[in-house]
Amino acid sequence: MTTSEPRPVAIVGMAAIMPQAPTASAFWHNITGGRYSITQVPPERWDPTIYYDPDHAARDKTYSTIGGWVREFAWDPIAWRLPVPPTVAAQMDEGQRWAVSAARAALIDAGWPKWSVDSDNVAVILGNAIGGEKHYQSSMRVRLPEMLARLQQSPTLLGLSPAVQQQIIDETRALYLDNVFEITEDTMPGELANVIAGRICNLLNLRGPNFTTDAACASGLAALNAAIDGLVDHQYDAVVTGGVDRNMAIDAFVKFCKIGALSATGTRPFDAGADGFVMGEGAALFVLKRLADAERDGDKIYAVILGVGGSSDGKGKGITAPNPVGQQLAVRRAWARAGVDPATVMSIEAHGTSTRVGDAAELTSLSAVFGETDLARGSVALGSVKSNIGHLKAAAGTAGLFKMAMSLHQKVLTPSLNFVNPNDNVDWDAIPFAVNTTLRAWPESPHGVRRGAVSAFGFGGTNFHVVLEEHLPGRHREPARVFAASERPATSTPTAAATATTPVVRKAPLR
Repeated sequence: MTTSEPRPVAIVGMAAIMPQAPTASAFWHNITGGRYSITQVPPERWDPTIYYDPDHAARDKTYSTIGGWVREFAWDPIAWRLPVPPTVAAQMDEGQRWAVSAARAALIDAGWPKWSVDSDNVAVILGNAIGGEKHYQSSMRVRLPEMLARLQQSPTLLGLSPAVQQQIIDETRALYLDNVFEITEDTMPGELANVIAGRICNLLNLRGPNFTTDAACASGLAALNAAIDGLVDHQYDAVVTGGVDRNMAIDAFVKFCKIGALSATGTRPFDAGADGFVMGEGAALFVLKRLADAERDGDKIYAVILGVGGSSDGKGKGITAPNPVGQQLAVRRAWARAGVDPATVMSIEAHGTSTRVGDAAELTSLSAVFGETDLARGSVALGSVKSNIGHLKAAAGTAGLFKMAMSLHQKVLTPSLNFVNPNDNVDWDAIPFAVNTTLRAWPESPHGVRRGAVSAFGFGGTNFHVVLEEHLPGRHREPARVFAASERPATSTPTAAATATTPVVRKAPLR
């Protein structure tokens, strides 16, 4: 695969809303401190006494009640002078509020609003899958009459007097509606995934392109890929990008349990005891600029993104089964687009979902690529932020990107948790990776610059891989650009002597 000239992009602002971490600084503190943020389901989310059954075969039940839950975040539109009436805010899915809060924080971190970038040239491209949880509730309200119609057909109910029948129907309707928000003109905009990016642009008055990408668990990195393409193509001068996922409804738990994908015990990537992933939720957002622009403007630069590679699994064992061939393609393409040698990698933030088969398949893919280099065994630090917060689905890749960018910025390697007994499906003595379990300084690179990479693989066989490096001022210089003249001689190119004495005849410009 041929390499290309890198198109370096700078991360100049970051924000996060995560389990047990309402801010970016709190999240980084939890990562470096090795905090495990998996807990039981909060009582206000859903009731385990109704939905839980330890029997994996139980119909319409979940066998898992644990997850990484966001319990607090900054939300003060009045203080922020944002035009969000309380009636509108009440109809906004919490994920939309996370996105607005985190986008504002990331932009402020990047120097907004007193920066040199014109608001007309700021884009917002976010990753999200499914949307939040409000659309489940609003749909249930709309369909309530259908359920009541079934109730009215109950032989037991029909055996009662008409007055009692009506009383039961009325009480059932009232008890249900008292616990479900009313549908208004703000309901649909408040729950649609494709409005998340638009809401940010609307409230912060940004006029670059805005849209939301859905690539399942790779949605955030798919958004990053699109954001970078537009940025280096000069479609805009700055972009807010990342992933948002606020979908931990009982619906998701039951459906993932029917696949057998969830763990009821905990998240432990790469460990022999891995028995499924633990769901999490949160948002990780970034502000990107072209590196040359960021250096020109004197921006704080957390890390430099060199390239993103994507792929599909193609034909495999099944639509939900990982295919190492597709994963390898994404990794190879990312390093080719970055224009640097894969042998220079020092750390990889893996997808690392905490499934024994999935983790082993990912390491097989990574080893197929990086095993072709002269990297020493165990020399590349391996980790997964899912060991801290669970699997954030649409925001999974960007949670890992946050961890890698901060690690490069602070020059530290952070611990991956719950790795006690190595996955026995992996020959650890034959691969260049070793799970990093302690907080330690990131050693200097023999290649002159610290480099890392981040992977995210999505349900349905969509894969993305990102190559990053630490920021060293002046390391990347823009090549000199030669512009064609708007006019040219009508005749063949004259000699130097002729041009010194003969006037050049030029064509009139085309209209």
